[in-house]
Amino acid sequence: MFLSDLEDGFSIFVDANIFIYHFCKKSKLNLASSNLLERAERAKINGVTSTSVVQEATHRMMIAEAATILPDIKAKDLVQYLKAHPDIVKELVSHQSIPEKIASFNLEIISPDINSIERSQQMKRRYGLLSNDALSLQIMEDLKINNLASNDSDFERANFITFYKPSVRTESPE
Repeated sequence: MFLSDLEDGFSIFVDANIFIYHFCKKSKLNLASSNLLERAERAKINGVTSTSVVQEATHRMMIAEAATILPDIKAKDLVQYLKAHPDIVKELVSHQSIPEKIASFNLEIISPDINSIERSQQMKRRYGLLSNDALSLQIMEDLKINNLASNDSDFERANFITFYKPSVRTESPE
C-alpha cells in the first residue's frame, strides 16, 4: 500500500527513511513523505515514532550533510573519515535541527525502556531484522499499532503490520 492509502483517523509508526525523504528536497519520495507528515501535523492521522528513529534520521542527515562538503570521500568511508576528523564534525550544523523539526510534526515520540529493548530481541529472531528495526516493531506491538510508514522492505517479513510505502506518483494532502 502507499502512504496516501492510509485513512484519516488511523495510527501509523513513522520510520527514519520517511523523515530522510522529507528533509531531502530532491528525493523523488519527498512529496509523499512530506504529505504524510503534514497529515500528522494537522492531526488527520496519529503519527508515532521513537527516539531511536529520531536519532537514526539525525545521524543519516549528518552523513548526507558531510557528503555534500566532502565529495571526494566515498559514501561507505564517510563515517570512518568523520571519526578520524572530529573538527569536520564540529562544522556540520544543518542536521542539528532535525530533532526539533521532527518534534514539530505533532508526532508521539516514544522513548523505549530497557524492557522494550530486551523484548525486541525476539523480533530479531522472528523476522531477521536489525536492531533498530526490531525495536520499532516491538514498540508498534506494545502500542498495538499495525500500520508502518517506511520504504524498508525488510519490514515486509513482519506479518502483523500493514506496510505503507511512499510512492513517486503524485500524492497531495487532503
